[in-house]
Amino acid sequence: MAEEHFKSSPEYAKLPAGTIVKFGKVGDTVEQMKPLINCKSLGATGLTGSTVDSTVLIEKNKQGVSDLPEGPEKSIGFVDDPENEDFIEFLNAAQNRDTVQFYFALPNKRTATMILSLAGWELNDIVAPATEVIQITVKAKQNNLSWGIDKGENSDPNPK
Repeated sequence: MAEEHFKSSPEYAKLPAGTIVKFGKVGDTVEQMKPLINCKSLGATGLTGSTVDSTVLIEKNKQGVSDLPEGPEKSIGFVDDPENEDFIEFLNAAQNRDTVQFYFALPNKRTATMILSLAGWELNDIVAPATEVIQITVKAKQNNLSWGIDKGENSDPNPK
């Protein structure tokens, strides 16, 4: 009987260094999206739901069914770069409360494409002593999510 090989932590664990982050118009392909090279944090990503009570009178224990899933409120962090045109376009979209498509590809090959309703931005608190770079946080609501695995080619989040 052949011995199975189980990956050890260093074989499967990956640091987020090298993560690709992009945004564009709803329906854009990954290639059409613009890079956000100064992105520092992505916020929580996923779809979770609660339960709805479905108990009928004859039952003696409370019963429930799954409710519709909902995306999280997101806080997306950036190192401020006022000369980066793509970043300024993203901030303007946030200020205008636009809806955009957002994409990231992690070093472990997981990808995510989602629609975000942007809800403004803020310059993070600046205090002395200066131990952090100047940062901006964009607020958003994740409206949907499509997970993928990068198979080597920059896959299209909207295959035809």
